[in-house]
Amino acid sequence: MRFLRFLTLAAAVALGACGSAPDDAALQAARDDNITVAGHFGEGGDASEDVSGLACDWQGERADGAMRCLAVEDEGGSAQWAGFNGAVLEARERIGLLDAATPLGAPPEGICEESDPGSGEFDGEAAAFDEGVFYVTGSHGCSRNSDELRPAGFLVARIAPDEPGLDVHPGTVAIDLSHRLGALLRRSPPLLRYFGASPNRANGLNIEGLAVREGRMVFGLRAPVIGGHAFLFETTAATMFERDIVGTGRAIPVELGPQRGIRDLAFLPDGRLLILSGPAQEQDIPYRLHLYDEGDLSDLTDIAPPGGGKAEAIAIVGVEGDRATLLVLFDGARDGAPRRIIVDLP
Repeated sequence: MRFLRFLTLAAAVALGACGSAPDDAALQAARDDNITVAGHFGEGGDASEDVSGLACDWQGERADGAMRCLAVEDEGGSAQWAGFNGAVLEARERIGLLDAATPLGAPPEGICEESDPGSGEFDGEAAAFDEGVFYVTGSHGCSRNSDELRPAGFLVARIAPDEPGLDVHPGTVAIDLSHRLGALLRRSPPLLRYFGASPNRANGLNIEGLAVREGRMVFGLRAPVIGGHAFLFETTAATMFERDIVGTGRAIPVELGPQRGIRDLAFLPDGRLLILSGPAQEQDIPYRLHLYDEGDLSDLTDIAPPGGGKAEAIAIVGVEGDRATLLVLFDGARDGAPRRIIVDLP
């Protein structure tokens, strides 16, 4: 495994590489073009401007010619199946994320300035795919505008796609939920003081990225950013979802630069990690794609959002040699305004 070996914080700092802004010569060539959207990703079949995560089974079988994907919004309590055939991202059936059995663990208490215990706001911020299973994470932070504690936002969901002959919720085998991540974050020394703090006023902890590979779960934190370092948080799917396992996690600093947090993550097949970065709060800095490998950080390309949009999600849809094809989705744009980007990897 080429990535993230449960390093101690001190060792991770020693490994962290400088993420200074690249000059034009350092950027890898990138080509992008728009993708057609069929249908909509909002509640009730309406267009959405809140698409915040996408993951695709890009190596799976394609019975209908389209790879299976899962999209999430940072509003509401559901996710939505999608299909991608290389040119069209098709919105398909919506599934409720809060209809599953009782979550493992318990939501946090005594944080945030206000509380809305009855909220059904999952605040889905990112999606990932690994070994036949999709995952979705909530933000695990106070609401950005009202500093409210909404318990559903402190969930991680595991979603197993359907199999023939099973009498289950349409589109899924099972949805499992876990509140365990919050307790792990709260026990992490570099993150403790930021857990439950205001996102806008106090650099409060907020998750916006997720990548899973061979059972390793890596969460990307938009905030806090401390001394130019953003944070990855690594744990395992077993820690999140197995009833008899009590696991741990590690915070791993990545030197992306001042005010720059992690907006999404994606694992390459060789274990290297793609990081989408952008403003930790609302700073005026560009969105950027990086390659991370055991502490070594490379800047790949800047990503210019459509007017009013924010680069919010990346999903790998193909890898050939040293070239990766991604879909990038933008929060604040109609149905995510998906864009194909092809990057050459060092």
